[in-house]
Amino acid sequence: MDKFGEMTVFLCVAKEGSFSAAGRRLQLSPSAVSKLIARVEQRLNVRLFERVAGSIHLTQEGLAFRQASQRVVDAMNDAENSVISSDAEISGQLTIHTALTTAKYLLAPLLEEFLERYPRIKLKFMLGTERADFARQSIDVAIHSEQPTELSLVAKPLMPRPWVVAAAPAYLQKFGVPATPDELAQHRCLNFTIRTQWNSWTFREAGALTTIATTGHLSADQGELLRTFAINGLGVVRLARFHIAEDIRRGALVPLLEAFQEPSADVFYALYPQGRVLAPRVRAFLAFLEERLPRN
Repeated sequence: MDKFGEMTVFLCVAKEGSFSAAGRRLQLSPSAVSKLIARVEQRLNVRLFERVAGSIHLTQEGLAFRQASQRVVDAMNDAENSVISSDAEISGQLTIHTALTTAKYLLAPLLEEFLERYPRIKLKFMLGTERADFARQSIDVAIHSEQPTELSLVAKPLMPRPWVVAAAPAYLQKFGVPATPDELAQHRCLNFTIRTQWNSWTFREAGALTTIATTGHLSADQGELLRTFAINGLGVVRLARFHIAEDIRRGALVPLLEAFQEPSADVFYALYPQGRVLAPRVRAFLAFLEERLPRN
C-alpha cells in the first residue's frame, strides 16, 4: 500500500477509534490495520496511538499527523475532482443541516444562483440548532456557528458573524434609548432559552471589554421569534447582523450602542465528518459559499 493509502487507513482509525471498526469500514481485517499502523509508526519513528486497556487514543504526534494527512487527502481529492466532473455534470442530493435563520436569511438568497450553476443538484435542508447526527440523518454538510469540540468533525471557516443590538422605534419612544451598556439593566431585553451564553452581551467600553447579563420578560429558542418580538416593540434584541440587516435598512429596527460594539465576531463554519471523501456536489457547495459569502 502506498503512502496515500496508509494515510487513508490512519485517518479512518483516528475517526473510528479502533482498529476493528476501521477494518470493517475499509473491508480489512483488524490485524491488517494494526500491522499497517505499526509499519507507519516504525517508519516515522513515533507513536501515533496510545493503546490502553483495549482502547486507542491519538498521541500528540498522532494529532499533528492527522491534520497533515487530512490536508494531503483533501488535496488529492481536489485534484481528482477538478478533472472528473464539469459543473453541469455534478449531480445528486445535497443534504444540509443548519438553523432556520441561517437558511432563510443567509443561504436562501444565494440558492437560485447555485442551482443555475449546478442544475443537476437537488437540495434538502434539515433545520435545527443542535449538532447534527451525520450518519443517522445522512447529512452531507452542516452550517453552524461555534467551532465543534468533536474530533470527528472538520470545521471549515466560512464567514464572521457580527452581532447587532437593536430595538423598534415604538419601543425606544416608550422606554428611551440606552446611552451606555449599563443602561440595558433598565430595559426589556429579549433572551435565548438555548445557548444561554448568547444572553451575555459583550461591549467595548473605555478600551476594555464588559459583559452585560441581560434580563427581560420574553425569551425563545429561535432567533426568528426574538426578531418578531423586537419588531413588535416588545424589547431590545441582540441578533446576527445578517439576520436583521434588512429590518434596519427599512427602519423596522434601530441599531443601538454602536460605539460600544465589540469588533470581534463569531464565525460560521461548514462542518463535515473527518476523513470522509467529499462528493463533488459537497465540494461545489463549499466552494460556492466561499465565493459568495461576505468576508467581513
